[in-house]
Amino acid sequence: MVISPLRRIAALLATLALAACAHDAPAQQPDPNAVSTPDASASGMLLDGRGIAMPFEKAVHLISFKPFLPIEHADAVAVIPPLGSDDSLANRGIAFEFGANGAKMILSEWPAQNFRIAFAGHDASADPCKPVAYSHNGVVWTTPQGLVLTLQPDGGAKAARIVREANALIAHGCR
Repeated sequence: MVISPLRRIAALLATLALAACAHDAPAQQPDPNAVSTPDASASGMLLDGRGIAMPFEKAVHLISFKPFLPIEHADAVAVIPPLGSDDSLANRGIAFEFGANGAKMILSEWPAQNFRIAFAGHDASADPCKPVAYSHNGVVWTTPQGLVLTLQPDGGAKAARIVREANALIAHGCR
């Protein structure tokens, strides 16, 4: 029986594919600066599902900007994924969970990354330090120095309360 050249090539390719599968690929080392978003943990804090919770002193080494800190005490701090770019020191953000007049709030911050932040016809990137609603319970604003910030409650809160809290944070210095 004569085997056609096409069958020989197919058999050779199949043999090579099986041989490649038989060898273990070298293990890739994880990126020491990579940040992934875990599932929400048992603590029940909204921040748990946003990023990696850690002490503030460690978190600032995993971002490339100086965060805006208008609050005296954060209950939790997390490094959070970027808004839409690659996960790197230059793009990822930081979030703070804190108490605000009996409610828990999440303040998230990112570098602006040169894109517009616009919702419902309001361009927050064109009008820094003015909160713009991006959902029924969240506001966003930008700073003249290129940060994008969001504020939302950890739990229920009326939109007017969130705007008041955002304005109080902005009053501490929108830089």
